[in-house]
Amino acid sequence: MPSPPTRRRWERSRIASTSSSTPFRRSEELKTGIDLPDFTLKELRERTIAAAKVLQGPARVLVFACEHGGARQLDGAVRLPCVAMAPPSLFDFVLSQDLADGVAIAGCAESACFSRLGVAWAQQRIVGTRDPYLRARVPRERIATIWASAFATRGVIAEIAAFTARITALPRKKLRSPQAPTTALPPNDEPMPAEVGSAT
Repeated sequence: MPSPPTRRRWERSRIASTSSSTPFRRSEELKTGIDLPDFTLKELRERTIAAAKVLQGPARVLVFACEHGGARQLDGAVRLPCVAMAPPSLFDFVLSQDLADGVAIAGCAESACFSRLGVAWAQQRIVGTRDPYLRARVPRERIATIWASAFATRGVIAEIAAFTARITALPRKKLRSPQAPTTALPPNDEPMPAEVGSAT
């Protein structure tokens, strides 16, 4: 087991995401500021596109699931060691490229994040208080965050179903891509994602 300082650096590297981590880039290698050797952004983009291809129905919801949370066993989910490893631009990419109608980010329980800061960092990026920010153009009503333990799979399934129903009622809106990055808005002005709670 690494020493405490080393472990903290290791944990941060696992959930790191930088402003250069964007799936919109067309470089073949798709190198980013921070890339794990066994889980690159290129591989993550490919997994995302593959998972989106099998989505069906009037409201296609793509799930990004933490390997330690309640969505880890869901069929069709894009699994990550920590959901904070996915750069916010990936969610923008999914919606703007019409790969899905909604994105569900399903991580660990809020009080028991396996990577310690993954839940907090993912939340902060979505609301625009931590770099890299989710662009202001991304409709927050099409993004849901679900924080649940590995023992709460049924609750996660129910929350995804409820989110899917809400997506079905929304008018279809195509985002144009790519656009120039937006600056972060103050927390009070930034629309919040569809926080569907913590399944227990």
